[in-house]
Amino acid sequence: MLFGLIFVAATAAADISPAMGPTADALQSDLQTAYSCKDIDGRKVWKGGLAYYIQSFVYDDEAPDDTANMATDAVLPEDNSAETMQEFEQACMTMAPTASTDN
Repeated sequence: MLFGLIFVAATAAADISPAMGPTADALQSDLQTAYSCKDIDGRKVWKGGLAYYIQSFVYDDEAPDDTANMATDAVLPEDNSAETMQEFEQACMTMAPTASTDN
């Protein structure tokens, strides 16, 4: 399955306008607070406030569960088909954190 994944290069201009999407720093911060979802095609998935995230492909010489070296790709709605986004929504639907009912 192919996903139109976005990778924000470290060499991107520092003053990206908001219309162009979130910055690499914003995505990194978002990923750090994202929650885990069901895997898609054997790859780990997370949902943040700005994007979904998916574990980058693992190559022959890499360990798939090496979390210290795991790379991820941001999956943004504007860069993907409705079908792709629906797959991510389904993967995260049953894994969503529950809101506290304590007031």
